[in-house]
Amino acid sequence: MPLKETLEVTADKFTANEQKKTTIIQGNVHIKKGKDTLTANEVIIYTNDKRKPTKYEAIGDVHFHLFTEDGREVKGHSDRLIYDAIKQEYRLLQNAVVDEVGKVNSVKGEEIILSKEHGYADVLGGKDKPATFVFDMEDIQKEQKKQKAKKHVKEQPKP
Repeated sequence: MPLKETLEVTADKFTANEQKKTTIIQGNVHIKKGKDTLTANEVIIYTNDKRKPTKYEAIGDVHFHLFTEDGREVKGHSDRLIYDAIKQEYRLLQNAVVDEVGKVNSVKGEEIILSKEHGYADVLGGKDKPATFVFDMEDIQKEQKKQKAKKHVKEQPKP
């Protein structure tokens, strides 16, 4: 049985509110879960009736480093980040940037939605700030060749 991942949180100040089911963490916030890390000026953790986190909201100078389930390593930053713990989905808001470590792949926009589980990204630009994508065409061409090779093998007539 795999070990449970622990959530390590360090900050200058923690304030819990039982009625609102929130914990507000302020000042030099650093959160680590497994290999994933997040830093911000402030983080609000929303919990359910069983005190399990359902949503995290990071505000101010947000930086993160995470690993997707398909093995990619991603770093980024934004002014605000909302993590839906149930969907395993990150919403980066305002001045959002996501870079794939070790590749030139980069995405910029006013809102980026990243699914850690499914490995997709949705990007929205703002009125005066269009979304920007930078991809490694060599990687894309290699993937296309692999797909064509698989298709060609399937289409061969059987003797």
